[in-house]
Amino acid sequence: MADLAYGDLKKSFPFLLPTRVEYGLGAAARVSDEAAALGARAFIVTDPGVLAAGLVDPVQAALAAGGLEPGVFAGVEANPRVETVDRAAAAARDHGADVIVGVGGGSAMDTAKAAAVVARHGGSVLDYEGLEVVPGPAVPVIAIPTTAGTGSEVTLWAIVTDTVRHYKAPVGSFHLAPRVALVDPLMTLSLPPAMTAGTGLDALTHAIEGYTARCSNPISDAVELYAMELIAGNLERAVDKGDDVEARSAVMLGSLLAAIGFGNADTAAVHSMAEAIGAHFDVPHGVANAIFLPYVMGHNLAAVPEKTARIGRAMGFDDRGMSTGQAAERAVAAVFALVHRLRIPPLAETGIGEDDLPRLAATAMMNLGTPDNPVEMTEESFLALFAAALRGGEPVAPGP
Repeated sequence: MADLAYGDLKKSFPFLLPTRVEYGLGAAARVSDEAAALGARAFIVTDPGVLAAGLVDPVQAALAAGGLEPGVFAGVEANPRVETVDRAAAAARDHGADVIVGVGGGSAMDTAKAAAVVARHGGSVLDYEGLEVVPGPAVPVIAIPTTAGTGSEVTLWAIVTDTVRHYKAPVGSFHLAPRVALVDPLMTLSLPPAMTAGTGLDALTHAIEGYTARCSNPISDAVELYAMELIAGNLERAVDKGDDVEARSAVMLGSLLAAIGFGNADTAAVHSMAEAIGAHFDVPHGVANAIFLPYVMGHNLAAVPEKTARIGRAMGFDDRGMSTGQAAERAVAAVFALVHRLRIPPLAETGIGEDDLPRLAATAMMNLGTPDNPVEMTEESFLALFAAALRGGEPVAPGP
């Protein structure tokens, strides 16, 4: 069996979780009480799909019954743009919102968090791009995720697409953290299979990248390993049978834990590549992460062989009798196979061609997570990974 990999246990590290989490079946029903503790007027930020699915209706009704006079902004797109965030902020300000409720996946929650900053401090969201540029507290946010994937309900970041630069601009601050996250697996029961697969693999990417990133720490490692177990062991059930509450709950909890972990470590080259094609081609973020995850794992394998082998064990494989290298290679192959079983489209079907790869590699290099990849990245190495993903095929040649 491959050796355990604990990392440097003597290294100092911080661990933050400023968001209070309320997890459980029916947790979303507490929204009125939570909002009333923060203000008198509530404003919901969501997207058209979540609105059409009827998931906003009970939230809006609960807030109205509590006298919180809820307004609604439902204009969030899959990769929220600067203009969308600024419009949501203006609408919340015009409504006189004391609290903003983000209902949806990562796009809706990121928009709610970023809009809360602009609504309080003015300007445009790009005025706050970067780490800790936000000058003070934002309008309080309550996050209600309707997917089990992004983990935005507990992170300090919002990612906003700048269509001028073709760049996903990060806004990161302690002040972006939601005051409370109402994490309710029942809110995911109507999520279609393809979105369940994409968002679930997004969460698995968070867990794997958070575990292998250079700035990982023992606490983040622990929650990421459990997240991998929950997601890998239940995602296919959740995709195949959407009303399986046990499977939905496991994946939802895994997503939450993965976000708590990577929020205190980082993401790395997978996200750098995924955010590049999201900015240039509007590819859904979870799908993009799933496409690149096994290729980046293969690229990083020599730097983190013990951790990669342990990822395989977290996914349920017995590596007794295997060398560390063999176990690590099987872990990469297992992730690649899972992506294919969940019918994630290959990169070649996203409209991206070879001529696009140089600008994608250049954009990936700009990502704040790139320096935390366990292998130092260059434009040339990103270009090679994009090319490998475009060709398709096994990410790692099997060893002896």
